[in-house]
Amino acid sequence: MVSDESTIAIPQLIYEAVSRGKREWEQTFDSIPDLIFITDTNHTISRANRAMAKYCGVRPEELPGRKCYEVFHNLSSPPSYCPLQSLKEGGASQAEEVEVGNLCGFFDISVSPLYNEEGTLVACVHVARDVTERKKAHEYRLELEQQLLQAQKLESLGVLTGGIAHDFNNILMIILGHCTLAKDNEASAQIIKHLDQIETAGSRAADLCRQMLTYAGKAPLVQSQIDLTALVRDMAQMLQPAFNKKVAIQCDFGAGLPKLTCDEAKIQQIVMNLVVNAAEALGEQGGEVKVTLSQKTVRKAEQKADCFGNRIPPGAYLCLEVADTGCGMDQETQKRIFEPFFSTKFTGRGLGLSAISGIIKSHDGALQLRSTPGEGTTFSVYFPLPPCAPPAHEDAPSTYLAPEAAARLQGTILLVDDEEELRAVGSELLASMGFSVIAAKNGSEALATWQERKREIDLVLMDLTMPELDGVETYRALRRDARSLPVLFCSGYGDQDIRPCIGEDAHAGFISKPYRLDQLQKALATLWRKG
Repeated sequence: MVSDESTIAIPQLIYEAVSRGKREWEQTFDSIPDLIFITDTNHTISRANRAMAKYCGVRPEELPGRKCYEVFHNLSSPPSYCPLQSLKEGGASQAEEVEVGNLCGFFDISVSPLYNEEGTLVACVHVARDVTERKKAHEYRLELEQQLLQAQKLESLGVLTGGIAHDFNNILMIILGHCTLAKDNEASAQIIKHLDQIETAGSRAADLCRQMLTYAGKAPLVQSQIDLTALVRDMAQMLQPAFNKKVAIQCDFGAGLPKLTCDEAKIQQIVMNLVVNAAEALGEQGGEVKVTLSQKTVRKAEQKADCFGNRIPPGAYLCLEVADTGCGMDQETQKRIFEPFFSTKFTGRGLGLSAISGIIKSHDGALQLRSTPGEGTTFSVYFPLPPCAPPAHEDAPSTYLAPEAAARLQGTILLVDDEEELRAVGSELLASMGFSVIAAKNGSEALATWQERKREIDLVLMDLTMPELDGVETYRALRRDARSLPVLFCSGYGDQDIRPCIGEDAHAGFISKPYRLDQLQKALATLWRKG
């Protein structure tokens, strides 16, 4: 027989086990970091864990009795999407990512049914996991990928544009060179008139090529120190009469701004394009274009980025801002405005903003863009300033000789170019100036010719991009043998690739294709005198 004491002990043990299990369940329920709450079939919360209460900013005992859609969504009735309704209709457990405005974040929410012994739905268990940081990280990664793709796209367009401009410049050199030779060959007045028209059209094409090279960041810079305040003020005064009378240009310039070392003509192009675009964005209704100049410092902790996603290096900058109160731009338009020939205007064409990005890049600057549809647009251009602004310097004395003096020069020029047509027209142009010409089709042939006839050669006129040995490699080989031999580079690209190579070499120079006869005379005369 079982004693009375044993009979009493068994229920006590069961009670203690149940109590212990309940405590452990409650401790587990409250220790889970996810938000857990149980609701009945009327959306009323019957129980919630500590994490849920903490997120809602209340005590756990304050949540039971409240509606879940009130707590989570701050709504007075269930939202259009309601997992409870689906479960009532026999649907399976559901999980979905939901933005919860009331809790300021994104949550992965799963809803599971609870049934009684008869299989009737009596409650639902909601488990919500905060995925806001994961969501932000995912969106940030997608944004970076988009920025990378856009940067790669623009870089590819830049390479393509630069290559087209280079090849087209070579073609223009042939056309304009033959025009010059034809006019000097006792042509009739009527023929000269036609040749002038060809030259004018060729010059316009050359200007377009320069814009293309500017977009590609390969246009040569003519550096000088300028007062940006005076330049912007003059540009604004010049442009104001050309706009609708309802368009007002307001200028706000900081005091004591330092001078900027830059290419003045290209900075004028930036100011003109930004101000004109801002005025056109105002349309017929008019508005205000505000142009601001200030000195700004970008600090390491700020992590500022330009409109292409590139980090703006810390340092001092002269900042030009052009803001309008016009129509603004959506995100899709903002992604495309720096593409060549893209325009939001029906008749728009050209390389306005795409050329601007190339100019800013060539000045080691940065460009920011802020725009909202219906609220206007602001462009901010950052021009880097040196730690200590250098004093203004006077221009170096010119070594230019008049064309007549250059034409009287006699000597032998080694002309190096890989294109036969360019060698032909170049030889004739040089011969018309009184020089003897030796032609070579690449760097290897030029070096061989130099070794054979170095006593005859007075100057080398050489293309920069050639097969076998390019201009830079040929120049270095020549310098090992003749340190003071005058070398004049020419290229359909800019001079940024050759300038670091020639450095302070007074016996080396550069001329851009296509060049006019007087420009070639000036460049040759300068090197001839130094040689």
